[in-house]
Amino acid sequence: MSLLQNSSYRRRRNNRQSPSVAFRVGLLAVITLLLFGVIVFRVWFLEVISGGQYVAMANNNRIRFVPAEAPRGIIYDRNKQPLVDNRAGLAVTVFPAALKNPQQELADLSKIIQEPEAKIQSTLQQHQEDSYSSVVVKKDITPDMKSYLIERIPLYFPGVDIKKLPLRKYPAGSEAAQLLGHVGQIDAQELTEPHFQGYKSGDEVGKDGVEFEYDKWLKGVDGGTEIEVDASGHPKSDASGQPVVLSSKAAVPGNDVVLTIDSHIQQVTEQALSQGIDLAYSLHYPANGGAAVVMNPNNGEILAMASYPTYDPSVWVGGMSDAQYSQLTDPAANDPLLNRAIAGQYPPGSTFKVISAIAGLQEGMINPYETVNSTGVWHVPGDPATVFHDWAPLGVVDLNRAIVMSCDTYFYEVGYRFYKANNNQGIQKWARTMSLGSPTGVDLPGEAAGRVPDPAWKQKVGQTAIDKMWLPGNSVNMAIGQGDVLVTPLQMATVYSAIANGGKLVKPHVGLEVEDPVTHAVIHDLRPQNPPQDLGISADTLQRLHRALIGAAQPGSAIGSVFAGFKPVIAGKSGTAQVAGKTDYAWYVAYAPADNPQYVVAVMFEQGGGGGAVAAPTVKKILSALFPQPAPLAANRAPAR
Repeated sequence: MSLLQNSSYRRRRNNRQSPSVAFRVGLLAVITLLLFGVIVFRVWFLEVISGGQYVAMANNNRIRFVPAEAPRGIIYDRNKQPLVDNRAGLAVTVFPAALKNPQQELADLSKIIQEPEAKIQSTLQQHQEDSYSSVVVKKDITPDMKSYLIERIPLYFPGVDIKKLPLRKYPAGSEAAQLLGHVGQIDAQELTEPHFQGYKSGDEVGKDGVEFEYDKWLKGVDGGTEIEVDASGHPKSDASGQPVVLSSKAAVPGNDVVLTIDSHIQQVTEQALSQGIDLAYSLHYPANGGAAVVMNPNNGEILAMASYPTYDPSVWVGGMSDAQYSQLTDPAANDPLLNRAIAGQYPPGSTFKVISAIAGLQEGMINPYETVNSTGVWHVPGDPATVFHDWAPLGVVDLNRAIVMSCDTYFYEVGYRFYKANNNQGIQKWARTMSLGSPTGVDLPGEAAGRVPDPAWKQKVGQTAIDKMWLPGNSVNMAIGQGDVLVTPLQMATVYSAIANGGKLVKPHVGLEVEDPVTHAVIHDLRPQNPPQDLGISADTLQRLHRALIGAAQPGSAIGSVFAGFKPVIAGKSGTAQVAGKTDYAWYVAYAPADNPQYVVAVMFEQGGGGGAVAAPTVKKILSALFPQPAPLAANRAPAR
């Protein structure tokens, strides 16, 4: 190829490459414009769309919220004596965002305030969504803890603070501990329950007893203060050296709750129960638990409710240690946290005989004038191998004497008649009518239903074909309050209230009214709104039982002379319940005055032995406080002059 031709070729080649260069330049320009557009859009998005969010985040980084816990309402007795009050306490708070070395600082803090590090971490975890609030990690710190921390907080514990807050106090110590209950921080499970709807993590709530039942009235509305902090989370100060407060909301105290409890009667009842335990021991009975209820039989107002053993509820204030909890739940302690008056389930023994009598009379199974001969043993008719024993050979007895002397033989006959007539629901029907086998509806959590056994129940729980059968012995045992029947002390108080008040079923209750904490005006009535239910027991049946129960409390009855000379006249019944593998349980239920009942008292002792020997004297101590007895005359008093 000639030089001229080669030059022409190169010019043609360069001309073919020119469009490619232009394209590249254009593409670069488009990309540059797109990148610029993205930057402009991002700036617009941050400024316009997300500006408020980032402003809020910036504000949160400079704001600390210090919550102010509202004081709970005071719990009063019926005479306005405080049963649960409030006192000032100190708490340690942590502001997580201000911690420089969280792991080390929390470990050191744990040792100082004697709170497990895992528990502190768990508490902070529950509040992780609220990143600009201080979190209470320990309540009721000691003065020594406070002094030690104050000296070291600025240098070693950024984000840690100490604040004042209200704490529960119990003026009467352990009295009515199980009834009153305690408070604590709400847990994850409780947050899902309807009872705590609308509550939030970290709230202090009632855990049991009255504190739980009336939490919505007792709990106030928390407040708090927003203060400005620096980049390290420390509060900023104004010219006067005070923290810069951005906003503040005062806490609103909870409402006060007035109970039907009479603190004097409660004290007497607790003392009598404890002395009853001592009496049982002196008689060589290994009594290790008991319960007592004092109630108005006409309206169901509970004047006292005691459970033994008991404990000091102040152990819950500020958080119970693992050692304290282990001590309270140790089997050797016999469950002092249990309210035996409503949650303890026991065979009622002979106190149940009034129900068998009502069933027999109302269903036409017995004639009050016919008699039975008590020889001390009783055989199931047609089955001489099956023997039931009476506590003594009492001779010929009718219904009245059977109750006065607590004759088992008479009531064996009653139970067998129901069985023979194929009326295996007769006694059960009246037991359920009189509140047994289901909760009474008392305004306290944790009430047990007890048990009224019947053929359907046996079919359900029986392990073998024989176990599933309802046999004569089941009806016979049930008629004397043995076998598989279980009741609570409160249920038996309700049964005897119905006999005392003319056949009406009252609803037991401890709530009286809710009051405004400032004006003390009543803002809610806690008493049952429905009148007592008429049970349909004939006046003749009630009158016969009433006379028999008066006789059962007099000298010459099964309990001897426990109430000899006592004024006013009382009506009552003892019970000695057999429990497999244990010493007998002791019962006594009474109402007084017999001619105008104002009080019903039910007492039960686990392994307390005989009802007449231990439970009846305990009831007498309680009634003696309600009806003071004249002092006995001195044996050697000098004649008057």
